Amino acid sequence: MWCQPSTSSGRAQSSAWIAQQRGFIFISTLLLMSLLIPLSLSAIARLQTDLHISRNLLSSLQAFWIARAGLAVGKDWLENSGPQTAFPVSLGPQPFADGSYSVSIDRLGGGRYRVSALGQGVDAARRRVEEIVHIPDFTPAGVVTSDGDGLHPDFDDNSGGTGRRIPDFSLDGRNHAASGGLSASCPAISPFATARSSAHTDLSAALSSLKRGIVERANSFCQADGGSACTPGLFWVRGADSLPRFRTDACETGEPGCFLNLDLSASALRADHLPPADHGPFAPGPAPLVHPLSPPQRNRTRKALLDIVDRLPDLPAEKLLFVRSSLLAGTHTYGTPEAPKVTWIEDGAGPLDLDGGAVVQGAGLLLISRVVRLGRASLNWRGLVLIVDDGDLRVTDAGACGHILGAVVIRDNAVPNRKFDLDRVRAGPRCRPFTVSYSCDAVHRALGLFMRTVAFREGLDE
Repeated sequence: MWCQPSTSSGRAQSSAWIAQQRGFIFISTLLLMSLLIPLSLSAIARLQTDLHISRNLLSSLQAFWIARAGLAVGKDWLENSGPQTAFPVSLGPQPFADGSYSVSIDRLGGGRYRVSALGQGVDAARRRVEEIVHIPDFTPAGVVTSDGDGLHPDFDDNSGGTGRRIPDFSLDGRNHAASGGLSASCPAISPFATARSSAHTDLSAALSSLKRGIVERANSFCQADGGSACTPGLFWVRGADSLPRFRTDACETGEPGCFLNLDLSASALRADHLPPADHGPFAPGPAPLVHPLSPPQRNRTRKALLDIVDRLPDLPAEKLLFVRSSLLAGTHTYGTPEAPKVTWIEDGAGPLDLDGGAVVQGAGLLLISRVVRLGRASLNWRGLVLIVDDGDLRVTDAGACGHILGAVVIRDNAVPNRKFDLDRVRAGPRCRPFTVSYSCDAVHRALGLFMRTVAFREGLDE
């Protein structure tokens, strides 16, 4: 006889089994939670660490670029500063973005400068960057400097009469600021500086001849009362005494009455009315008229000029301009004092003419590598004029005008022709006579265009 199990017994067994399973699941869950909680805490800690590292990296990167901005400011300051600045120089701290930068600039010699910038960002992050930069190490020794023997001036304009015409062009060795006014930032220099003794001799002889000729003309045409046959400038040379103030026989500069003491830079030579009778005194200027370059000066000059020429192909396109054909009308601007350029008058077939009333103006470096004829036009340049190879700057018309504020350097090609010939310049109603005035600031600004980095270093602040 079959017996059927009771329903109540089966239910009891099922409940017991379920209870056993629940206990197992609870224990398993506890074990799993005990494993997951440390892992979660570890992940959270790791995430926090990663966030902290990322924030530090971001702060450090911001400090780095703030330092780079300070570096750019320091280089810009160096490019625009005067050559007589006392080093080291400190700039800042200056707020920038979410931090600030401080800059230190020091001169290392040989045209090299160390520019160091410290950038500080958020969370006190600090980064330091440093560059060693080089600027051509060159300070002209004269308003016009010849690295060779290309200067053969005769100052002979075929004016006739006794003696020579008083030259209307002017070479002013006093230092001038960028604005054109006199500046005490650099000492006065010689109007001419030459690298070879033969050029020095040629200049000295020509200048002595010119002084003698002016005194001869003044003594022949003028009387103590400043007669009508005498120009105001010649009367100033003659003087108001019964006897002429200068004599023209063989004499030395140590003798007050010697014609060699005539100061050709005196403004009274170009006076348009009779100056006071006591205008003077007659004495040599603060700098010699002709200065021969010593071997160290000559080597330094040549090294700087080679550095300039070699750097030309590497200049950014926005810094380099070209003049390839004659300019016969209109106004042409090549760079400004705020944004100077390198302007290259390239070599070509035949001379290049500036004529027809054209006005050529610019700032920076003017590189002349072919013959430039300045006719009835104006050339106004602020910076350095460099005449190289077969280049020349010749005034071909008495109506030529202009002003070079800076310096002229002639890198001679050993061809015995005159360079930078200004004999034909005349004073006239149209414009002021052609003038070259020394300015170490303008020269330094032009050389700043050739600044290059020779070393770079970055790292955390020490």
